Amino acid sequence: MRIYRIGLRNYRIFEEQLDLELPSGLIGIYGANGAGKSYLIESIPWTLYGRTRTSVQDVRTSGSQEDCVSEIEFEHEDHLYRVRRSISVRGLVKARAWIDNELGSDGVKETNRFIHATLGMDVDSFRASVFAEQKQLSAFSEANPADRQRLVLSLLGITPLDKARDMARADARAHLEQLKLARASLPEICQLDADRNECLRELEVVNAQLETNRTRVEQCKALAERESVEYSRLEVTKIERDQVIVAGKEKRHLFEELTFQVNNAENSITRLQQIEEEMARVSSTADKVAELEVKLAATKASIDRLSDLSRASIELERLLQPFACRTVQELEELWARVADQIVPAASEVESKLARIRTLELEIASIGATCESANNVLEILLKLGSDSPCPTCGQDLGDGFEEHVRESRKALDKQRAALKHKRKQLDQAGQESEAAAHLHRDLIREKESIDRIIPRASLLAVGIDESFLAADVDKLKVQLSAVASELKIAKQDQTRYFALVAERRELEKQVDASTRVFESHRKVGHELHQLKMRLQGLDFDPGRFSQQKVRRDESVQRAKEASELFEREMIQKLQAEAKLERVDALIAQAREIFLAVERLEKQSELVTRVAEYLNEFRRSTISALGPRLANSSAELFGELTESEYDRLEVDTSSWQLRISDFGVSHDLNRFSGSERDLANLAFRIAISEQIGRSFGQQVGLLVLDEIFGPLDDQRKFVMLGALDSLKARFNQVIVVTHGMEIKEQIPGAIEVLKLGSRRATARIA
Repeated sequence: MRIYRIGLRNYRIFEEQLDLELPSGLIGIYGANGAGKSYLIESIPWTLYGRTRTSVQDVRTSGSQEDCVSEIEFEHEDHLYRVRRSISVRGLVKARAWIDNELGSDGVKETNRFIHATLGMDVDSFRASVFAEQKQLSAFSEANPADRQRLVLSLLGITPLDKARDMARADARAHLEQLKLARASLPEICQLDADRNECLRELEVVNAQLETNRTRVEQCKALAERESVEYSRLEVTKIERDQVIVAGKEKRHLFEELTFQVNNAENSITRLQQIEEEMARVSSTADKVAELEVKLAATKASIDRLSDLSRASIELERLLQPFACRTVQELEELWARVADQIVPAASEVESKLARIRTLELEIASIGATCESANNVLEILLKLGSDSPCPTCGQDLGDGFEEHVRESRKALDKQRAALKHKRKQLDQAGQESEAAAHLHRDLIREKESIDRIIPRASLLAVGIDESFLAADVDKLKVQLSAVASELKIAKQDQTRYFALVAERRELEKQVDASTRVFESHRKVGHELHQLKMRLQGLDFDPGRFSQQKVRRDESVQRAKEASELFEREMIQKLQAEAKLERVDALIAQAREIFLAVERLEKQSELVTRVAEYLNEFRRSTISALGPRLANSSAELFGELTESEYDRLEVDTSSWQLRISDFGVSHDLNRFSGSERDLANLAFRIAISEQIGRSFGQQVGLLVLDEIFGPLDDQRKFVMLGALDSLKARFNQVIVVTHGMEIKEQIPGAIEVLKLGSRRATARIA
């Protein structure tokens, strides 16, 4: 097998499209820790087999919204293969494989089977033969014998054989336990045969009793049937008698009801005669109801009219009283006088307001004059006698005091005039307010009269003085008399109507009484016929009771005989069932004996299988051990150019030893380079042995981080040894974080970090 190309997109941290052309021979993959070197080589088993050490969702690049695609092209047995595996955004995995550019499989399961058949091994065998880690190499020499043996057997595929052997041994022990339990539960065949004979004897006794009781049951049933027939005949007569009695009771009840109806009809005829007499008495009074109702309504209307006129007169008097008027005419005359006074009063208000405005102007003028005189006086007092006159410009001199006196006198005169005008203004304001008050009172009085006049005029028109003179008390007495007479008339009218309705109902009853009388006579005749029929029936209640007792006794004896027969039949069935159970137990016992025999054979067979598996494991290890030791020694000789005698492998503990000059030494005696080469030779021999076991030569070897603990000298030696493996493997891929190997390995691939947990790779 030789890998030509690895293509990745959105695979783990390799988000961008990555296409790597892999050369043959020794290939080094290097880069910083955490750059993604292991992810790069893990793409090989993922693409081929779909195996990942994490969940499938972790394979696709986190945060990416596109499908994850990985593809590998490789050559195997002169054929070119191409395998593609993808994961959609929704997590759906798809796989396809081509052979020589022709589709070989489509689907995940089909592709896995195709690769398994092509390489001749499953994913676990592929990883064990192709991939080797640094921990595995050091484990061969540093681990304790038990862990070392477990590791080697696991790589060689012996562990499943151990599990199969252990499972076979467990099955053998389980079969032995089942065999012990089965032998302990074996039934006693002799006891079952004795039980079967006892069941046969019981069945013979029960059959004899059944034959004896069958005749007795038939006799009892025949007697019970005869007594039942006689009882049925008497019962029919009794039923007919009971029916006649029931019909007679019904006819008696109907006859009594019809008799009651006949009596009611006769009473109705008598009551009709009484109603005719009473109707003739109350009809004359009932006819006066309409006339009295009209008279009562007229009297009520007169009283209501008189009450309304009285209320109108009182209301008119109340309306006229505030204006000291007795009639509507006097009120209208008062309205005319008030209307005539409103216009002069308004003129008087306007005159008073004009006088106030004139006085206000005069007061303002006098006030300005006073203020001017006061200013002149203040200026004179500030200037003094040596200053020129502020009005004429001449020096005041000795006339200063005289001039001051004249100014003060003029100011006092103006102030006195101002005071007089203000008194006049106050008096004019009082007179104006009085005139305005009088004007408002006249307007309010006119408006009040305007509101009252329409209502007063309406009331005055409706008042009839002649009607007011009527006697209200006399009208009320007349109303009471008419009401009493109307009440009596209405009572007689109501009674008349009730008598008419009662007469109508009674007439209906009398009309129907003809049918009642006829039915009464007919039912009486039918009742007499039922009495005669009852007397004609020949039925003796005492005899019927005795026959019932005889019937019940015979039925009870037949029932007891039948029950006894049924119990004996049940005993027979129980005996037969018991016999069947014993026969079933005997058959089951025979089957158990056969099952125990089969279980003994199975237990013997499983024990032999466990022994065969153990022997096969031992022989496999004994066969693999020498071949693995020879292959390891041969490869170690190639890696060391036969510097030492031989690399020895202890197949019991898988411990490695180096023979030098005929003496076998432990690996600890040698330098680290020799130990590394010995472990590498042993691990490569295991890979080759696995390939031979499956009949395939994979030709691919992946060594992951095997240079970690090595110094420069040991790395140089190891690289030289790996370069010599080109004759055994088409490709040897070495993964390391050491940057210096790119100068020492012909084909080097560098893995670069891109930031944001992304990476890429390139051919160095």
